[in-house]
Amino acid sequence: MRYGSVCSGIEAASVAWRPLGWRCAFVSEVEPFASEVLKHRLPGVPNLGDFTNIRKGGYDGDIDLLVGGTPCQSFSTGGKRGGIADPRGNLAIEFVRLAERTDARWVVWENVPAVLAINGGRDFAAFLSELVGWDVEVPDGGWGNSGVATNAPGRFGVSWRVLDARYTRVSAFPRAVPQRRRRVILVGCRDSWASAAEALLGGELCGSDAPPRRAAGIRHAADAGECASEECFPIDMMNIEGRTKCLKTKCYDEAGAAMYTLRSSHVNSVCTPCQLRRLLPVESERLMGFPDGWADVPWKGKAHPPDGYRHKVCGNSMCVNVMRWVGERISAVAAGKEFEDYGREVPRRGDGAAAHLAQGGGG
Repeated sequence: MRYGSVCSGIEAASVAWRPLGWRCAFVSEVEPFASEVLKHRLPGVPNLGDFTNIRKGGYDGDIDLLVGGTPCQSFSTGGKRGGIADPRGNLAIEFVRLAERTDARWVVWENVPAVLAINGGRDFAAFLSELVGWDVEVPDGGWGNSGVATNAPGRFGVSWRVLDARYTRVSAFPRAVPQRRRRVILVGCRDSWASAAEALLGGELCGSDAPPRRAAGIRHAADAGECASEECFPIDMMNIEGRTKCLKTKCYDEAGAAMYTLRSSHVNSVCTPCQLRRLLPVESERLMGFPDGWADVPWKGKAHPPDGYRHKVCGNSMCVNVMRWVGERISAVAAGKEFEDYGREVPRRGDGAAAHLAQGGGG
C-alpha cells in the first residue's frame, strides 16, 4: 500500500504502518517544529506543505490511500465551533477534494467526536456528501457513534466509528495505550461501501473492560498486580486520604519483621499528600504510542527542543495503536483475508449501539 499523508503532524500513520510494509509517498505539514521532526524521522519523504496546493504529478507515482486528521479546533467543544464555515474546519472538505485529485482508492480521516454534532449534524452530513457523491441528510436523532454511507458511482463508500485509544489493541500494543482518547475514524473505499464497512466495522466485537469503581468516597491506589493467597504476617494499616487498603505480599525470611517506611519514630505520623506532576516529554510520546524520543530532534542549533514543543506535537497527533489497528484491517480487506487475527478493538460501552446506514443512488 502506498499512501500520502496530510496534516501529518509527527506522522503517527507512518510509525503505525511501516511494519505493514506500506510506503509513504509524501507528507504535508506546515507547522515548523512538526516539519523538523518529519525531516529528521522520515528522510527522503517530501513534505509538500499546504495540502490544498497539492496536485497529481506534484509527487512521484500514484497513491493507494490518503490519510489525514484535519484541524479539530472548529469542531471541538473547547473551540469556537465554527464548523466547516471556519477556514480550519473547511479543510475537511479540501481533504475530500485532494482525494479526488489523487485518484486514491482508500481514504482514512480522523477528528474529534464533536464533529458528529456540530451545527445539528449538518456539517458532518456535508462532509459525507462530498465523499459519497449524493446529498446525505442528518438522520432522526442525529449521527450515531458508528455508521455507513453508500456511494454514487465512482465515489467513496464510507464507514465511520468512534474509537477509544485505551481499548484499541493490536499485537504491537496488547495493552493499547494508557489514556482515554476518543476520536472519529472514517474509512472510505472508492466504489465499495461494503469494503469500507468491513474494514472498520466487521469482525467480532467484544465487551469493554470492567470500568473502575467510582462510588463516593472510594479511591483506588495503584494496582498491586497479582496477589498471593497465602497468609501474611499482621501489620497495622491506616486509611490514608480515603484510599482502599491494598497490599501485595513479598517474599521474606522467617526471621523478618515488618517495618514502617515513615521517617519518624511515632506511629501516628502523617504522610505527605500525593501531588500531581507534569508529564515528561517521553511520557507524552508513550501515551500516543510513539517510540521514546520520537519528537526529540535538534532544533534551532540545539541538540534538544523545549519540552513544550514535544508535548504540543504529541497532543496534536493521532494515536499510533489506533492507526495500526485501522491499517491492519484495511490490509486484510484489500488482500481478501479474514482479520480475526489482525487485531481486535475492545469498544467503549455503547459505541456500537447507534449505527446508521445512509443510502443513496448507486453503490
